[in-house]
Amino acid sequence: MRIRQILNNNVVSVCDGSGAEFILTGRGLGFNASVGDVVDERNVEKTFQLADSSVSARFKVLLNEVPVEIIQLTDDIVSLARQSLSRALSDVLYVSLADHLHFALQRHREGLAIQNPLEWEVRHLYRKEYLVGRQALALIASRTGQLLPDAEACSITLHIVNASMNVPDGQVMEMTRLIFQIQNIVKYWFAISIDEQSLNYQRFVTHIKFFAQRVMAGEILNNDDAELFEQMPKRYEKTLSCVQAISEFVSRNYNHTMSSSEKLYLTVHIGNVIHRQHNSI
Repeated sequence: MRIRQILNNNVVSVCDGSGAEFILTGRGLGFNASVGDVVDERNVEKTFQLADSSVSARFKVLLNEVPVEIIQLTDDIVSLARQSLSRALSDVLYVSLADHLHFALQRHREGLAIQNPLEWEVRHLYRKEYLVGRQALALIASRTGQLLPDAEACSITLHIVNASMNVPDGQVMEMTRLIFQIQNIVKYWFAISIDEQSLNYQRFVTHIKFFAQRVMAGEILNNDDAELFEQMPKRYEKTLSCVQAISEFVSRNYNHTMSSSEKLYLTVHIGNVIHRQHNSI
């Protein structure tokens, strides 16, 4: 592979024989090198190939601002997340997470602690991703000697969730807030404590995650279910009242008018969650 661009002493952009671009990191890769030189692959420590050209451009800019050790650490955390979660993660995670870790470590060295306002919610709604976030803290400590606070595990979790949903930066926090608000309305309406380990609860949370994503994107799911929704069995009367309360809350706070399809599916999921814990749904 030949050098296409020298980003700094430790990072170069190269092209292979087919013209595909890769970003390589390694001690001294760019030192005394010239465009067109063949890279000594024995010195390559990490290889990145970002399919999205805009993400690749942002990553190149970041490489001039963030130490190569942070970039390599980021790659290891992304690999850990992909392996642990067995799901696709957007390449934007390399940019957002590397940038976050750079400043988180800098703040920690300066004795500045920032709390995540949704820490409790994140731990409960994204359990698998949060476990990765905790493992990431251990990895960061082993590489840098700095043990970041638990709040940083939540921040890393949100970056991972953001990359799995592929939504704009910052939107996941708003979605998390809405998901938890809907869950709490259900708890308050039926005056129950939900079994968060049950399969029905996991399905319910998955459903409202996608619902929250549509709300933030200004999208409405409509499968022409108005007639079916109107024919919901009488035994769902209390659940329907709860869904109506959720509909009014979402309309007032998020300017989203729930369709009959959204109300129908939410009614079914709520009914499945509480039917073993409450006699009147």
